[in-house]
Amino acid sequence: MTTRLEDNFRPGDRKNLAKRGVHSVTDLLRFFPRRYLVPGERTELGDLPLGETAIIQAEVIRVETRRMKQRKGTITEVIVHDGKQSMKIAFFNQYWLEKSLKPGLTVVFGGKVESFRGQLTLASPVWLNRTEDDHEWTPEDLNSPFPIYPAVKKIAQSRLWSSIKTLLTVAGPEEFEDPLPKGLRDAHELPDLRTALEDMHRPRKIEDVERARLRWKWEEALALQAEFAARKAKLADEKATPLLTQGTKSRRFDEDLPFTLTASQIRVGEEIAEDMAADRPMHRLLHGDVGSGKTLVALRAMLTAVDSGAQAAMLAPTEVLATQHFHSIQTFLDEQMALSPLLADDDQVTVALMTGSMPAKDRRELALDLVAGNIDIVVGTHALLSESTLFSDLGLIVVDEQHRFGVEQREALRAKGGETTPHTLVMSATPIPRTVAMTVFADLDISTLDEMPAGPKDIATHVVPIVDQPAWYVRVRELMRQTVEAEKGVFVVFPRIEPTDIEDPESGDVVGQKQGIEDITRKLSETPELAGLKFGLLHGRMSTAEKDRVLADFVKGDIEILVSTTVIEVGVDVARATMMVIIEAENFGVAQLHQLRGRVGRDGSSALCFLLTEMSAEDESYGRLQAVAETLDGFALAEYDLDARGEGDVLSGSQWGGSSLRHLSILRDSEMVAEAKTIAEQIVAVDPTLEAVPALKAFIRRVLPEDDAHFIEAG
Repeated sequence: MTTRLEDNFRPGDRKNLAKRGVHSVTDLLRFFPRRYLVPGERTELGDLPLGETAIIQAEVIRVETRRMKQRKGTITEVIVHDGKQSMKIAFFNQYWLEKSLKPGLTVVFGGKVESFRGQLTLASPVWLNRTEDDHEWTPEDLNSPFPIYPAVKKIAQSRLWSSIKTLLTVAGPEEFEDPLPKGLRDAHELPDLRTALEDMHRPRKIEDVERARLRWKWEEALALQAEFAARKAKLADEKATPLLTQGTKSRRFDEDLPFTLTASQIRVGEEIAEDMAADRPMHRLLHGDVGSGKTLVALRAMLTAVDSGAQAAMLAPTEVLATQHFHSIQTFLDEQMALSPLLADDDQVTVALMTGSMPAKDRRELALDLVAGNIDIVVGTHALLSESTLFSDLGLIVVDEQHRFGVEQREALRAKGGETTPHTLVMSATPIPRTVAMTVFADLDISTLDEMPAGPKDIATHVVPIVDQPAWYVRVRELMRQTVEAEKGVFVVFPRIEPTDIEDPESGDVVGQKQGIEDITRKLSETPELAGLKFGLLHGRMSTAEKDRVLADFVKGDIEILVSTTVIEVGVDVARATMMVIIEAENFGVAQLHQLRGRVGRDGSSALCFLLTEMSAEDESYGRLQAVAETLDGFALAEYDLDARGEGDVLSGSQWGGSSLRHLSILRDSEMVAEAKTIAEQIVAVDPTLEAVPALKAFIRRVLPEDDAHFIEAG
C-alpha cells in the first residue's frame, strides 16, 4: 500500500470519497469519525437506532449455514446475544464463517441496523475482529473506542478504517508537517499533528479524542486570524485616492430625496465618507436586515466618488440581481430624485450595465466608454472582472452579496484601480451576528444598518405541514386565488429545476424521484383553486432576456403567479407582490428563507408567507421553520442560525463559500480566537507572507481556499 489515494481505492470509490470531500491522503487522514463506540459503555442491542450504521459487540449463541431456496448460494445465520436481547445476522455466500464463528466467541460486527420480520439484524454485515483477514483488530483495539465514520457509499467501515490506519504508518513526513508552532502546543499541552491524528483514528481512551479535538480548534483559530493579519498587513501598504466627502451630485441627491434618511443610514454614510476621504483604501462591510436600505447607502457613496471625478463599479453575483440594481439606480437618479437639471447638462451621471450575456459588440463599446471615462457608474456581474474591462479612474467598488465572490475575485477588480487602490464597500445580503462580525470579518471595518426606513414590516408567516394537515394546503391555494383577484402578485419558490432521483444512502439504489419546477407549476395550475390563473416560470437556466421578460410581465400583472427558484432571493423588487409560498421549505436555510420572505410587502402593505413542508412537528427542520415564522427580526434569526447550524456552515455562507472550518466555535471558543489573533499578529509582524511557516500557510489555504472562483454565479 502506498501513500497515493489512487493506489488504495478504485475509481468508483474515489468518486464516492470525493463526494465526502476526500481528494487526497491529507483529506483522508483528516476524515474523522463522527462518533465512537466506547467499550464498557455497551450499546444494548435493543437500543440500536434503526437505519444507522452501528458496531456491536456480543456473544455468539448459534451458527447455521443452509442453501437458499429463492436464489443460488448459501446463507449463514449467526445468532448473537448481549445478555438482554438477541439478534440474527445473515451472511450470504460466506459459508466458511461457520468454522470460525463458534458459540461463546465474543464478536464485533458492523452494518446498518434493520428490522426483518420483527427481529433486529444488520444489513451487509462485516465481521470486524477477525484475525485471519486484512482488517485485524488486536485485543488492544477491542478494548479501545471504536471509530464510526460518516457513511461513504460502497466503502465498508472496516475497509475505510483499515486504510486510514495503514496510511498513518506508511505516509511520508510531509503529511505530518505541523501548522501549529511548538511554543503554542507546549503552552496549551496540545499533541503534535501525527499524535493527534493517531488519537482520532485509533484512540486508546476517549480522552485522547478530546485532546485532539482541542488541537483542531486551535489550528482553525490560528489559520483564520493569520489570514486576517496578513490581509491587514497588505492593505496597510496600499494607497488610495482620497474622495471628497460631498459634492454637487451627492448633495443634490440628498436634497431631492422624497423621504428622510434614517439615523442609521446617516451614521453609516458618515462612516463611509470618512473612510473614502482618506489616502488609504476603505475596506468596509455594510450589513443590515432585508429592506434596511443598503442599496441607497451604496448609491450615495458612489455619487461621492463621481463628484470627485472618479468612477464607481457595483459587482453583483447574478445577472438578475445586476439588472435589478441597474434599474433601481436609474430610477433613483432619473425619476424619484428629480435630478433632471443635472442630467440635462454636461455634468450628468452616466450609468451602464455590463453582463456576460451582452452581445460582443455592445460589450466592446461599453468597455471603450469605461476606459475613456464616459461612464460614471457601472453595474455588472463577473464580466467586470474580465481582463478586457478597464477603467479610466476607478475610485470605488461596491460588492453586493459579497459571500458569492471569493477574495481573489474582489482583488481582481481592486487591481483595476491603476496606480492607487480603489476604496471597497462589501455588502452582506443578511444580518451578521455581532460575534461573527468581530472575528470572521476581522479584516474589515463594519457598518451596521439597524433601522428599517418604513418601520417594521407586516408579513404574517405560517408553517404548513402538508402531510399532517393536507386541508391547510388547500386553504393556501384558496388564499393565492384571493390574492390574485385583489390584483396582487404571488411568488411560489421551489428548490429544484429538474426532477432528481431519490437514492438510498447506503445502497445507492433509486427509490423514488423528486419533481422538478415544471412539474410543480403544472400541478398547481391544474388544482381547482388555481385553475385558469396566469402562471409564469423563472429559473437560472433561462437567458437574461427571458428572465427580464418574465419579471416585467409579473410587474405588469400579465403573470399572476410566478413560480421561481431562488434567483429572486436578493434584489428583486416587485411592489405588487404580497404573497410568498415556499414549497419544500425544509430545503432552505434560515437566512435564505428570511431573504425570500423579504420579496413580498415591498410597498409597505400587509403580506403573507407560507412555508410548506412534508416534515412533521417532531422533526428538527420543523423547529427551524417555526423560528422563521415567529419573527421578522433578521438579526435575531442570524443569531438563531449561528447557534443551530454551527459557525462552519454560517461562515461558508458569509466569507468563503468553500470554508472548511469544522471544529472551531466562534461562540464557545471566543477566548481562543482572541488569543489566536494575538499570536497571528506576532507571526505576521515578522513574516508578513508566512514564508517561514510553510505548514501554517498551507493549512490556511486548506481551510480558506484561495481558488474559489466557482462561487461566482453567472446568472
